[in-house]
Amino acid sequence: MLALLSLVDPDQPMYVLFFSMVNLLALREPSHPFAEFYPYFCAHPRPVADAYPAFRQFCLSKARQLRTLLPWARLQTNEVTRCANLLPAFEIVSRRAGRQPLALIEVGASAGLNLLWDRYGYRYGNLLVGDPRSPVQIRCTLKGSHLPPFPVVMPLIAQRVGIDLSPIDLSQPRAADWLLACIWPEEVERYRVLMAAIEMAREYPPSLVAGDACELLPEMLASIAADTPICLWHSYALTQGPKVVYERVIQHLLDASASCTREIFHLSLELDPARGPEPRLELWVYREGKLASYDWLASCAVHGETMQWHGFSQGRQSFSQSRSPSHESAIRNTREERRRS
Repeated sequence: MLALLSLVDPDQPMYVLFFSMVNLLALREPSHPFAEFYPYFCAHPRPVADAYPAFRQFCLSKARQLRTLLPWARLQTNEVTRCANLLPAFEIVSRRAGRQPLALIEVGASAGLNLLWDRYGYRYGNLLVGDPRSPVQIRCTLKGSHLPPFPVVMPLIAQRVGIDLSPIDLSQPRAADWLLACIWPEEVERYRVLMAAIEMAREYPPSLVAGDACELLPEMLASIAADTPICLWHSYALTQGPKVVYERVIQHLLDASASCTREIFHLSLELDPARGPEPRLELWVYREGKLASYDWLASCAVHGETMQWHGFSQGRQSFSQSRSPSHESAIRNTREERRRS
């Protein structure tokens, strides 16, 4: 079992990807005895405490397939429930852009389901936001004393595109299998939301581009009309690969802001264990080739089911045009300010 596990690319989240690949094989063989432990398949699944022997036997019986698939697999979760964390951030970007229609670029878009965030309905406790008639309804519990800024009317979008090394084409048979496989077997509600989002994406196919964002971004950014605000965003994507990729993406955004008069917004929802145990929702704004401001907007749960909004009094850092601090210095400044407060 450890030999199989060691086949996972070290730049990928090892255990998550391994279990997801096992899920994929189980989804394709629902009559296998191992599938009897899956609430997704069975109304009355077998006790999870008894699962390991069956899990081990299943893995070893599929060892040849796992040896072929694991070295090349990339986690491509489209966790639609995370849109509940992203929604107030897009509202902030829209306000700062003067309510102009936004050009959205998602890096690591997978099947592009999260690009359709403005078509979904949201429930934050008793507060309803978005389309109440949408088949995709997402719940999120708010924590703390700060209320996020929610839109009364969804922000306008001029264009939206997703970049992925290997985007998932939902028009192809069984293309959704990998998305389903990245959900834990017992989380039936997440399956339900995902399936509804898949059907919506088939009705309103998002624009997806296959390739490396480091190579595609310069031309893509340059092609956007000069009077259209740009918001590049990513969730649980850039921290799962080499650090140099993240750095090159940031440099492209700085370069693009230097060649125009508009601000460029960079929205990030990522989990970086080196910076804390919770995913962080963060917003950088670039102007004239420099970092103009930084906000740590919220701390979130991994699947978007909870969010603690920080507000701007402690999370925001503004920078003069005479200097160009790195992302790390902005993060250190914010951490020190929070410690003092």
